[in-house]
Amino acid sequence: MMMIVKRPGNKTPMAEQDPGFHERRGPKRNLFAHVVESLGARIVKGELGPAMPFPREADLCVEFGASRSVIREAVKALAARGLIASQTRIGIRVLAPFNWNLLDADVLNWRYSAMPPEQFYGELFEIRRMIEPAAARLAARRRSRREIAAIADAFARMSRASRVDRSCIEADLSFHRSILVASHNALLLQMGNLIAVGLDIAHRISAESFVVFLPLHETVYDAIARRDGEAAEAAMQHLLSETHEFMRGRIGALSTRRP
Repeated sequence: MMMIVKRPGNKTPMAEQDPGFHERRGPKRNLFAHVVESLGARIVKGELGPAMPFPREADLCVEFGASRSVIREAVKALAARGLIASQTRIGIRVLAPFNWNLLDADVLNWRYSAMPPEQFYGELFEIRRMIEPAAARLAARRRSRREIAAIADAFARMSRASRVDRSCIEADLSFHRSILVASHNALLLQMGNLIAVGLDIAHRISAESFVVFLPLHETVYDAIARRDGEAAEAAMQHLLSETHEFMRGRIGALSTRRP
């Protein structure tokens, strides 16, 4: 398990509050994935920064017990996420955060493990409230019969799903992604990773949230089905605002229970 670095003045990162966080994907898929995750988390937490020398390839081979080819592939994976750059004669350097692909699922999870949970969720819901209500409005106006059927199917699966396993997360994510698809704006589809990470974390903090907000999802669906753009936008805004307040309370309760 990766060490959590406590910063003065910051509250305990959720990764420390939730011991199961680092098992979110089960055992390490392979050595390559382990190297990517370890180095990526260090960069996001500031243990490796733009002003610091990046570890030499030979040192990383020794640290991880990996071949040069594995280390090089891991470096390519981090570069694809905008975390590092590799240049001839200069070598590897860590890039400033504004270069990072913050909608990448792994980068989102690394940020979650490093940040105070209130800050992470504040940023996540701020951007969701900016984008998803507008997407719901567009979906109400532009959706096809097939697309409203997909939203209906996702909601039906949410209604049947058990809150104790991943079926509820998958159905909830399908609901929100189907709305993004129905908006007919390809750029909005990139929001899917952001929503997926948020739902996964929210379910582990409180599975109750899935049941509490099921009726609000139905209100969103009904508005889109009626092609009422204003009602769909308002319903999605209400859903996200209520969910954020609920999660703030649960996160606060977790923080106060710790010694």
